[in-house]
Amino acid sequence: MKKIKFKTRAQWGYFRSAIIGTAIGMMIAPGIADLIREPDNDDSANKSGIKEQIQYCVDSILTAFAPGDRVKVIINGNVVAIAKNREEGEAAFKQARLNYNSDGIKPLWVDVSYEEVNKDNQEDKKLLKKMKTKKDDELVKVVTEGLTSCSRGDKKLAYTMRIDDYIVTLEKFDDVVSVLEKVQSSYDTNDDFRVGLKQPESKNVAMYEVEINEKLEDVERNVPDKIENTEETIDGVKEDEAPAEDSTEAATEAPAETESETTSKVEIPQFKRTFLTGSEPDATGEENAGEKVEEEQNSAESEETSEGRDEEGGEDAKEESTELSVDESNPEVVEAEAKLGSEDGIKYVGFSDRIYVVETYVNSSEIKDKDTVYNDVTTPIDESGVYVVVPGDCLSIIAEKVGMSEDKIKELNEGIEDDGDIYYDDRLNILVSTPPVEVMVEKQETYTEKYYADVEYQDDGNMYIGETSVVQEGSPGIHTVTDLVTYKGNLESDRKHIDEVVEVSAVAQVVLRGTKSKPTYMYPVTNWNVTSNFGYRWGRLHAGTDVGVPQGTTVRASRGGQVITAGWVGGYGNCVIIDHGDGVSTRYGHLSQVLVTVGQYVDQGDQIALSGNTGRSTGPHLHFEIRINGEAVDPLPYLE
Repeated sequence: MKKIKFKTRAQWGYFRSAIIGTAIGMMIAPGIADLIREPDNDDSANKSGIKEQIQYCVDSILTAFAPGDRVKVIINGNVVAIAKNREEGEAAFKQARLNYNSDGIKPLWVDVSYEEVNKDNQEDKKLLKKMKTKKDDELVKVVTEGLTSCSRGDKKLAYTMRIDDYIVTLEKFDDVVSVLEKVQSSYDTNDDFRVGLKQPESKNVAMYEVEINEKLEDVERNVPDKIENTEETIDGVKEDEAPAEDSTEAATEAPAETESETTSKVEIPQFKRTFLTGSEPDATGEENAGEKVEEEQNSAESEETSEGRDEEGGEDAKEESTELSVDESNPEVVEAEAKLGSEDGIKYVGFSDRIYVVETYVNSSEIKDKDTVYNDVTTPIDESGVYVVVPGDCLSIIAEKVGMSEDKIKELNEGIEDDGDIYYDDRLNILVSTPPVEVMVEKQETYTEKYYADVEYQDDGNMYIGETSVVQEGSPGIHTVTDLVTYKGNLESDRKHIDEVVEVSAVAQVVLRGTKSKPTYMYPVTNWNVTSNFGYRWGRLHAGTDVGVPQGTTVRASRGGQVITAGWVGGYGNCVIIDHGDGVSTRYGHLSQVLVTVGQYVDQGDQIALSGNTGRSTGPHLHFEIRINGEAVDPLPYLE
């Protein structure tokens, strides 16, 4: 590319300056004309008007030559500032949020958007005339003022409780604690736990997490320092009547004491077990029930044991069978028995989901009273769920597990009409009914039940694979088990094994199982063409199967064994008989030539003869038999 001459470049610069000067003159001309026509004689007014007109002219010039399109910063539908571009507007909003939260995090729900200024739109022109384009610190200051105005208005400080997607707002901090205490105390039958709020680690964070503590623990650390005291009464107790450091204690304990009197206690169901007698625990109490169950278990076990004894044991055996309790000679077992059940009961009462409490400013219409909130958080809500079918399930069992009717399950699952329509690992649509605030209870439970020892298998090389024989009958034992059970609501969700004491040892069933491979039989000739099956014909038993083959066809051993006959055998003509060593033998008749000798061992498939037409025969064929313990059987099922 050739360089432009210096003279030409200078001429182009003069021309460009002339164009810009003309444009500026055209833009400021209306303002100057307004100044000339100004009728007001008031000096201050004239000065103000002149200043505004000059500012308008300057803004017009900047508008014309500013790079990019200016944007409106809009908060909750109101334009709060004009920024040079979107990037500066977003940066200013981020800094404004930091300024807004400089004295502590305050949740703020605002709708922020950015729109380009349309220079051809009359409304935007008026807006530009009214609002000066801001930048840097001035822009941040204006946006911060807009945030502050949106956060206040008719809003007031309140406390929002969040559980997953469920959100509810109460007026006072103590109302939140009171509602949660009321929900939790209905399951805390011994009144051992209380609700507290874990103070955030950072003083700039106004979000608290609900936690459960034992009442013996010091929970003063759960008192949020920022919560202001109020002279309003909380369940009959004024905060100003107690020292400041005990304010939260009064707020947490007082609701539990007063409201629990009117709140019905929810009993977590004891895990049902099938006792030896099939009966349930005695209603008079767990201790009596345990004694009764133990007596019935011992009695039942005595009967089972005595029935299994030989008559030779006589009365001595019967007397020994009744003594099924703990072996008193073993002090460790006695000590373990004494401890069983002594620590049973509720170990923890909390909430299934994490609950957070946040300070916020909301409209008065969004705040609910604590009675309404209590009803809302304890009312079950149906949500869609999936149930995976396990072995042994049927519609009635599934309905009991998920707390639904069979008809409702059929309604939610098209094509399910009866038990034959469900299969292992199927996914069924169900409704899971749970309240927004679900209580979780951990309870230690001890129960006594039968248990069975694993079957003991012993290999036996004399039996074929798949064959079994019981050599010792098993008998159940009795053990006392302690579990830590977790309930969500009134339904069991988890069970962990803690301890076990065996009172009567189970006797394992002993079973012999075969390891010897089952014998196989091959067709003795190729081109198997049956001319006469096994069975009765002409009033007599035809003890084998006849196969039509040309004379001189190779005959092979159907199974390996020892040759015990090789020669003429009456109506069989030339015949070979092989003994296979397990009471089974095979016969090959009407042979033209025998190729083995008595006492010879042959493997399966070895050539033993040639087919023929000897003996009582009406044509060339092979007569094949399988005999078990000397008795002829149909060979076809063995060959197949």
